[in-house]
This record gives sequence, structure tokens and C-alpha cells, in this order.
Amino acid sequence: MSDPNNNISSIRINQCGYLASLPKYIAVTEEAPVNVYDNTGSIIKSFNDIKLSFDEASGDNVAVIDLGDLPAGDYKISCGDSSRTISVNDKPYDKLTDALIKALYFQRCGCALEEKYAGRFTHAACHTAPVPEWVAVNPVENSESISDEDKKSSVFKIFSNESKTVPGGWHDAGDFGKYVGPGAVTVAHMLYAWLLFPKGCSNDLNIPETGNGTPDILNEARWELDWILRMQRSDGAFYHKLTKAKFAPFIMPEDDKEPEYLMPVSHCATAAAVAVLAMASRIYRPFDGTFSENALSAALRGFDWLVANPGFIPFRNPDGVNTGMYGDWSVKDELFWACCELFATTGDEKYRNEAESIYKYARAVIIEKENNPEDISESVIIKTPEPEAGCIFGAILKREAGLFEEFRKRFKGRSFFRLPKHTGLNVTQYGWSDVSGLGAICCLFDLKEKAGKVLFDELRTDFLGRSSEALERVNSSGYRTSLLSGEYVWGSVLTVMSNSMSMLLNYLLTGNKEMLAGSLSQLDYALGLNALDLSFITGFGERSVRNPHHRPSGSDNIDDPVPGFISGGPNKAWTYPETKERLKDTPAAKYFLDETPSADTNEVAIYWNSPVIFIAAYFNSL
Repeated sequence: MSDPNNNISSIRINQCGYLASLPKYIAVTEEAPVNVYDNTGSIIKSFNDIKLSFDEASGDNVAVIDLGDLPAGDYKISCGDSSRTISVNDKPYDKLTDALIKALYFQRCGCALEEKYAGRFTHAACHTAPVPEWVAVNPVENSESISDEDKKSSVFKIFSNESKTVPGGWHDAGDFGKYVGPGAVTVAHMLYAWLLFPKGCSNDLNIPETGNGTPDILNEARWELDWILRMQRSDGAFYHKLTKAKFAPFIMPEDDKEPEYLMPVSHCATAAAVAVLAMASRIYRPFDGTFSENALSAALRGFDWLVANPGFIPFRNPDGVNTGMYGDWSVKDELFWACCELFATTGDEKYRNEAESIYKYARAVIIEKENNPEDISESVIIKTPEPEAGCIFGAILKREAGLFEEFRKRFKGRSFFRLPKHTGLNVTQYGWSDVSGLGAICCLFDLKEKAGKVLFDELRTDFLGRSSEALERVNSSGYRTSLLSGEYVWGSVLTVMSNSMSMLLNYLLTGNKEMLAGSLSQLDYALGLNALDLSFITGFGERSVRNPHHRPSGSDNIDDPVPGFISGGPNKAWTYPETKERLKDTPAAKYFLDETPSADTNEVAIYWNSPVIFIAAYFNSL
């Protein structure tokens, strides 16, 4: 389906199904009566006064209707000459939740995927060779160690003499790279899904570990956690990523024979690893005491490295490396998350005190803008406070503030480098580039009152205020999608699902049912209630993504894609020239191509699947 507007119905629905006990939204783009028919063909509900409103993001005139109470069953919906069938039942998201988790099994690296677990989607073991460390080299300072032949090249590299065996982990996205920060975030979403909603995500998944006494969602997360542990250097730091120098062509994983490298360590990767390993230590303690101890020991060594190395430098790809960078100019969110998790696991007050210091420091930053410029400009003034006396990471915070000034000037006007919309930590963000929200979940839902006045009472007020902005977006959108027109960027589905998480967590704190309905609408969006009439989750819905940018799906000679992956979705902000040429002035919410080459709109990623796991697990637990 290369044409996103091909054969689109005027009725948009959640193509997976509706939960009987919650709102059942549909959208229509035709100003005609909407009728609901039962299985006898009788009209049981009619909506006659349909008023369409213009939706800027999609360019559609659209109306959203809540069908209200409907008992379990299948129903025909008609609007003008169009009709659709919807399903209502008590467990519409059971298979979906399982598939979203099982998709991560299909991303396993370093092992064969056997038919008894993978069905049609088998492949041999991949990426098992030992890997050397890629050492960043200054050509002038290291000229004596570089051969004359290498000196003739504008790009050269020096590797360590020793290689390590670092098997396991998940392929990050449509490529075969493995990255510590995104992996840590993915695992955190899964662990919190299990911690908060175990009833909704504890099914057996038919993976090699099934039946070992540990829930399979934790078994699958353990595959990544074991790899993260192997990515720790002897001094406590964590390597940023394990990739090749460039992306592999579209081949099966086992056919990718080019060498891999351990890329340099980074503060952000180390802090994210510390956080997720501290969290894993307490969650896996009842299932595997030895692993729990090892995870906490690694987290503490990583924390000590961060304390001993305050010279924060954001990760950048070394010369000659063109795989995913996952660079991040800020580490205070990772440090905040790490301190929250360490306090929750150890009870040591120094970690809570440090989390409080970071939180209060970030909240005291002042951003002054004239005329609300959208990009970096000279009229923007950022005033950073002095960290509190005794702040362990005070030097890193000051270093980060200075680097930000340098970067904002260097990248003035670049679309990928924006000023924060608010001062303080953005406690409703859960993606790899801002993990503040994971620290907030730890404080508000795990530690609760034990977090103290700042990290429970004050943070709760902060969280409720920020999460309310997501509901405002839902209520202003024609399709109840929590994105503004300018927010359809690469991986826009992450923002949608982060907003869904925030609204769900708001509901759990307040009981506000509008928040619950807003969260549910984002799952509806993912499953077809959108401007494209497309389910973005492979294998779910009569019109679902067929050609994701995913090397195994594009190389296995199987017509169907690997099931259970969510596509990154519409992206009008950071697109390839070919996409711009094809779609031209298409509205943002339709800026999408269901084509394998379209990494800018149709790639998959582990950390896009995981927030959907979190959301689906909740609704599957009801």
C-alpha cells in the first residue's frame, strides 16, 4: 500500500476491537447519519446530527462519536455509503499485548530463532563474533601509531588489540545495531508494565524460557538486561553502543558478516544502565537472587564511575561511523532516574537527596524568550542556578549548562535542536532522549510517600499539570490524537504513546475518567482510528502496515511482516528528499509511506513497541 490515501473508508475504527466497559470511539468524514446494527441486522443506535469540524493536522473534516454502551459482540456501522464492522469484547487486547512483547523476541541477537518458537520467522544465529573496542583517535596526537597508508585517508580508525564477546541483546530497530540507552528505556517500560499491571502482561509467550517460573515479559526483558551487563567496562562505565561502522544492507541477520565494534562509553548510556539495573535488581529478586545481586553491583559501579568522571561530553559518532548516534546533550534526566531507582532499591538516603537536588536544580533554570521564537535565537536567555551544596553531580550539571550554550549557538535554527518548552525536568517524557518520566513513575507509583515531600507531593503536582497538556491536545484534535500539526516527526508514535502513558498515569493518580479516555484514544489511533485508516501495528487490523522498514521482514521472502511491531508513523518534519518529492504538501498526519525503504516514516524500534506494551497491559488488565 504505497498510496496512503488508497481505498480509505469514511469510517475510521479501532480495527483490533473495543473493550466493553470503556468508551468506543469511531470517526467519520462524511456528514451523514451513523447507524449501529446488531447481528440480526436491526438498528440499535442512530446518530443523526453529525457535524464535521476541520482537523488541521490531517486536513480532514471529521467528527468523532462515542458509540456508548454496547455489550460484547460484533456490530456493523454505517455512514452514508460506507460501512465497517467492529468487535466489542472483554479482552480485545490480550493477543495484542502478547504480540507486542513477542516482537522483541524476534529482535533477539546472538541466537537462532527456532521454528518451535518463531514459526515462519526463523533465522540462524547472528552477530556472534568477538568485537574490538573502537578507540577515538586524534590524528595529530597519535600520528606515530598510524600507518602511512592510513594517513593518506581522510578517515581512519584504530581499534583496541583485545576483543570481547558481547552476545545477546535486541536489534534496536530496522537495523542490527544495539544501543544501551534505548535498550534500558525499553526494558523499563516493560518492567513497570509488569510491576503496575501484572494481570495484563503475564501470559506465556512460547519463548525458550517459558515455564521457568518467571513471567515471560520478565524473561524477554532479561535477554536485554544480560546484554547490558556485558556492555559494562571494567571501570564501571557502559559502552554507548555495539554497531558496525555503517548500516547493513537489507539482508537477514545471519548474513551480516561485517565486523561490529564497541563504541566509546558515554555518561548517558552509563546513567541509563545504572537506572534500569537498579530497578531490575529489586524486580527480579524473587525470581533470581544471584542476578539481582549482580545487577545492583553493576549499577553501583556505574554510579561510582559517574561520580569520578564529571567531565560530561555528549556522545557523538567517531569519524567513520554512520550508525544511529543516539546523542543527547543532557544527562541530568538520566542521573535523576538513576538516583530514584537506586533509592527505591537500596533505601540509601543519599540517592533520594541527590534526586531531589537534580529535580530542584532543573526547576530553578530560567528560560527567557522574546516573541516566543520556535528555534534557537540570540534573543533567548538561559539562566542556570548553582547546584545545591553537597550535590554529588553538581560539576556535571554545571558542565552540561555550559555545553548547552555552546550547542545552541552551533546549531542555531536547526530543526532537531529545540529549546525546552518548560523549565525543570519534563516528568512526562519516557523516551531515550528524556527519561525524566521514568524517574517520576518510580517516585509516584513505586516509592509513593517514601519518596518524600519533594519527590512525591511536589513532583505529583508537576506531573499532573504537565500531563493535562496531553488531554488538551486530544480535545483539540479532530481524531483525538495527542499531537499538534508540527509534532509529526520521525517516530511520532513515541510522542503519541508517551502522551497516552501520561494520561493513564494521571488517571491512576486522580481518577479523572477524561484522562483514561484520552489515553485509550491513543491506542485507538495506533490501531486504525486515524487519518490514514491504517493500523500501525503489524498483523493487527484489516488495514495494517505491510512493509515496515525492518531488515528481517524485508529479507525473509515471507509476504507478511513479522507481527507485533508498531511503525514510527507519519513524519513531516525530518524526512528524506524522496519522501518530500512523493508526498509534497500532504498534511502532516498523512505524511506516511507504507514502503520498506521509508525509514523516515515506517521504521520499527524496540522503544516504540514498549510504551504500547505498557498501555496495552493496563487495558488488558481490566
